[in-house]
Amino acid sequence: MPFRCRFALVVCVAGLLFALPAHAQGRHGGGADAPPPQAPALWKGKASMSGKVVDGAGKGVADAKVTLVLTENNSGFFVTTKKNGEFDAKDIKPGEWRVQTEAPNFVVVRQTVKVADGKNPPLSIVVKRDNSPELLAKADAAFKAGQLDEARTEYLKVLEAHPELTAINRAIAFTYGKEKNNAEALKYLDLALAGNPDDAVLLQLAAATAIELNDPGRAMGYVARIDDSTISDPELLVNTAISMLNRRRSAEAITVLDRVVARFPEAADPYFYRGYAKMQANKGAEAKPDLEKYLEVAPTGAQAAQAKQMIASIK
Repeated sequence: MPFRCRFALVVCVAGLLFALPAHAQGRHGGGADAPPPQAPALWKGKASMSGKVVDGAGKGVADAKVTLVLTENNSGFFVTTKKNGEFDAKDIKPGEWRVQTEAPNFVVVRQTVKVADGKNPPLSIVVKRDNSPELLAKADAAFKAGQLDEARTEYLKVLEAHPELTAINRAIAFTYGKEKNNAEALKYLDLALAGNPDDAVLLQLAAATAIELNDPGRAMGYVARIDDSTISDPELLVNTAISMLNRRRSAEAITVLDRVVARFPEAADPYFYRGYAKMQANKGAEAKPDLEKYLEVAPTGAQAAQAKQMIASIK
């Protein structure tokens, strides 16, 4: 009989934060984020650069954060634009610099700039208005309404503007999962995992999707990456085992359930599903202790009647 996974997953990306991790290693001009006095300023030199951050209409953007990182040694600092959008970067080394510009309600701009010795021509940095919050709200609404193509289109627009928001890949994967397009769903789950490699829920989802693709080896690879010590509820791995049982992958299900029983010896359901997996593998004698343990822990549990039937069938 097929089982249903009981772990509820909700798409909720509208509340994602749009803040980027700080790449700067010091703050030009001092302040709380400046390096300690003994830290060497590896980016220091005799060159200088200035620029202006403007919006699409050419208006200066105040309080934009411009982060400058010297490529050769990955050191740098950030400056904040004035009211008219202008900024200065003095006493810097010549060479290749990575420049990242971010401001509230604008899309982050990243570029590479070649800085020569001495004074350099001013930079003009144009930032576009960020409509990602509205797009996310539209995408979430479309997903809930079952308009999967539209939802996916809006999610992809946000991801294009904010590639650092890797969690959106999970939302895109859900749209493909709803369409039973497991190959595309797994592709985007892998992209989400690239940004969150230790996310146990993502790994469980990827494992279940790989099982749907009839790729147990790949599924077990995801399961192997789950750190049992980070799991506070047995249901996460139990659901992975259920996916395997529904595909009659009893050996893999037993391997997963062995881990669950070791991690949660007082939980009832892992014993039932491990017993079921052993019955599926025609190992009735090995299944009986698990089924009896389930009845001992949960004598009136949801699977009690079926556990008794299976025990009675064991000769």
